[in-house]
Amino acid sequence: MNRLGRGGPALVAALAVGAAALAGSGPAAAAARPGQPGVAGGPQPGAAGVISTVAGGVGGPGLATRVALQQPCGLAFGGSHVYIGTQNAVREVKPASDWLTTPAGTGVPGESSGGGRAVKAALNDACGVGVDESGNLVIADAGNERVQVVAASTGSFYGKAMTAGNIYSVAGNGKRGFSGDGGPATSAKLSLPQSVVVDGAGNLVIADTRNERVRVVAASTGTFYGQAMTAGDIYTVAGTGIRAFTGDGGPATRADLYYPEGVAVDGAGNLLIADTRNQRIRVVAGSTGTFYGQAMTAGDIYTVAGGGHRGDGGPATRADLFDPEGVAVDGAGNLLIADTYDHLVRVAAANTGTFYGQAMTAGDIYTVAGDGTPGFSGDSGPATSAELSLPQSVAVDGAGNLLIADGYRVRVVAASTGTFYGQAMTAGDIYTVAGGGTAGFSGDGSPATRAELDGPDGVTVDGAGNLLIADTGSNLVRAVAASTGTFYGKAMTAGHIYAVAGDGTAGFSGNGGRATSTELDGPDGVTVDGAGNLVITDTRNERVRVVAASTGTFYGKAMTAGHIYTVAGTGGQGFSGDSGPATHADLSYPVGVAVDGADNLLIADSGNNRVRVVAASTGTFYGQAMTAGDIYTVAGDGTPGFSGDSGPATSAELDGPSGVAVDGDGNLVIADLGNQRVRVVAASTGTFYGQAMTAGDIYTVAGDGTPGFSGDGGPATSAELDGPSGVAVDGAGNLLIADALNDRVRVVAASTGSFYGQAMTAGDIYTVAGDGDRGFSGDAGPATHAELNLPGGVAVDGAGNLLIADTGNDRIREVTG
Repeated sequence: MNRLGRGGPALVAALAVGAAALAGSGPAAAAARPGQPGVAGGPQPGAAGVISTVAGGVGGPGLATRVALQQPCGLAFGGSHVYIGTQNAVREVKPASDWLTTPAGTGVPGESSGGGRAVKAALNDACGVGVDESGNLVIADAGNERVQVVAASTGSFYGKAMTAGNIYSVAGNGKRGFSGDGGPATSAKLSLPQSVVVDGAGNLVIADTRNERVRVVAASTGTFYGQAMTAGDIYTVAGTGIRAFTGDGGPATRADLYYPEGVAVDGAGNLLIADTRNQRIRVVAGSTGTFYGQAMTAGDIYTVAGGGHRGDGGPATRADLFDPEGVAVDGAGNLLIADTYDHLVRVAAANTGTFYGQAMTAGDIYTVAGDGTPGFSGDSGPATSAELSLPQSVAVDGAGNLLIADGYRVRVVAASTGTFYGQAMTAGDIYTVAGGGTAGFSGDGSPATRAELDGPDGVTVDGAGNLLIADTGSNLVRAVAASTGTFYGKAMTAGHIYAVAGDGTAGFSGNGGRATSTELDGPDGVTVDGAGNLVITDTRNERVRVVAASTGTFYGKAMTAGHIYTVAGTGGQGFSGDSGPATHADLSYPVGVAVDGADNLLIADSGNNRVRVVAASTGTFYGQAMTAGDIYTVAGDGTPGFSGDSGPATSAELDGPSGVAVDGDGNLVIADLGNQRVRVVAASTGTFYGQAMTAGDIYTVAGDGTPGFSGDGGPATSAELDGPSGVAVDGAGNLLIADALNDRVRVVAASTGSFYGQAMTAGDIYTVAGDGDRGFSGDAGPATHAELNLPGGVAVDGAGNLLIADTGNDRIREVTG
């Protein structure tokens, strides 16, 4: 994450946050949600300052085709289950029922190296998966430079005492590099281990990709791959560490590989390698004999597919492959290849016969899935007519069906006609069996904590206590129902999540139509006005839009309940339109939004370095005469920078303001992101936040302008902030700040007392959530001991609980107030 200085929207975009909106004043925050934290109706913990997740997670359990997958990149079949390696979790599908669960990983990147529950473990680029003869799940945790095992039962495996369901490191010390051959595997250095498989002797075979090697962890003491090995130690069995192509016909340990990504072992004990950047599939012979049409010597290496310039129907060794990443062997001994950048799955036939609906000749290569065009199409039709998108891994299930990790889906080419994964299938046709085709979106209509979010930036609470989420990456606004009833035109169940605006497609459409049928593009901020209308900053569409709660006239427009309307912005990026109709004005990257006590709409017009107001009625607001429906600048002169404190707000310089809120005194609070400050425009002359203020002037109330972290327990204006992206004000008047790059939420106390479980002094600043380490941890414990990941927005509900858009963790979290 770059820490940029001045830069308005570039800084907001670089933070991947921006969000926020929200408000601790006004009707949007007035209602409590029963039974918080947790989804509505859940138990109330006994102490303030406890953190929990209330929406978002890894997704599931649920029907596999209705749960999003984080780019499935590894597949394995074992124990009648399919295991899917994804970026930060391993998913499991039961073919008989098409039911998906998550045996390992939380869905957010991090590191867990041993002994704890696998479902709570943080994984990082967990693509490679395998299953050993004891049913243990083996994971190539590439980003953590380890191979890990989830124990299927309690016992001793890989030289370690293990407890069922817990995760343990069995290779790699977590440091990137190359070391350790001939010694304990857990002391060795690996470098991006992308794939792992278990051979017939129980040894772990690892594609140590950036070390340009394939390595083995011996399961027992003996001779394997031509080497004497000791149980628990690690050995190189292919590759020299030099990135090149050499060595065919000679010892595998003297051959050069180039970014080997996939490994497999066939029924004869031969080791298969997807030698990705060499555009080949290579074999290390397990014994001396004839394999894949070639005479081979034990321990030597041979190319069996790729390296040529020809296509289908000829010898596999003359075929042209394009960065093949995955390799497997089916029950007939055929070699299956994920020909990744050709967007194909291909087969090198082991024998002459009919396979996957095609007549094949031994040693020749054939396409069995994909038409070579990147994309998604073809479900329920012939697999060779379907579009695939960068297939990374292949496997074969117990029925002989071909499994493909395809984009955001797992797809199956049926080996025979029958019912598999809960679907009727025809031999040779292709079907999706897991994944909805999108990243990070699932769970509508189900409990919110089982749903997946994608970079949520904004959060607020409406008058009925429903939690509203700007699910930014999913291009949706979603609601978590506080009670069972009808909200935003939908029948909802308490604690469940529903899309209330957007159809999930990035774009612009739908003005005047149903909100759930419209296209949004990166919605960043949400709030609710006094009439209960949902207000959305449709950020990349350069608009502010409203979903009407009831039929009537709002913002100068006739609206129908449940329909969506633009109330500010033309869709063009720029600055224009002050003192005229808001729908004729240009905005630039509007991110935060709030509503004041007069129902005026406040917009953090980030790229224009201004805060602007759409007047709800004709009158004088923020020291200006305004006409209903027109737009006005109330802070910022449009120049990115810092100036103007203690003077008129419209003459001051702001730098990428990202969040706005209105406090109980009507003062305008601004997250002045690029200036590393929170600033206030006084609504009236008086003393606020410990300072004497004049109506219409602007003042810094938190941050000294230096990016960093300091100052807790002291005056807020002397503290360092880093990327303050969202602001809110709670019922006690305390100022809440999403201090994004510090991975914390902080509070400026309005009065001396105890808040969020801490004793506070008026005007001083305190951390109330986050320990400063970026990651995901801490649920059910003190919020200040938890890890956050780029928190983008904050809000407060009617019960005084703090809600956090934990953007990088794809979750909404709550701290009991």
